[in-house]
Amino acid sequence: MTDDDALWLDGNALAGLMLEVFGSEMTTVEHTCQSCGTRNAVGAHRAYGGASSVLRCPACGDLALRVTTIADRHVVLMSGTWTLDLPRA
Repeated sequence: MTDDDALWLDGNALAGLMLEVFGSEMTTVEHTCQSCGTRNAVGAHRAYGGASSVLRCPACGDLALRVTTIADRHVVLMSGTWTLDLPRA
């Protein structure tokens, strides 16, 4: 294990937060990176925690998703192309 490996988990670590934000299971959603064009399921991305929760492309490390949770809301930044197939309420 390298030092970098100790800093991240796979994207499945954000499954609960993403369910809260999007109201649906998101780990199988496809994301295409805006930088390298690689397409992966969200669960395959690298997840980082801190002041915000971050998903990064597993191929190039570019930002895919940032979720910042504050007192009364989630602030979400999504980059690249997301293919969402969400059930109707």
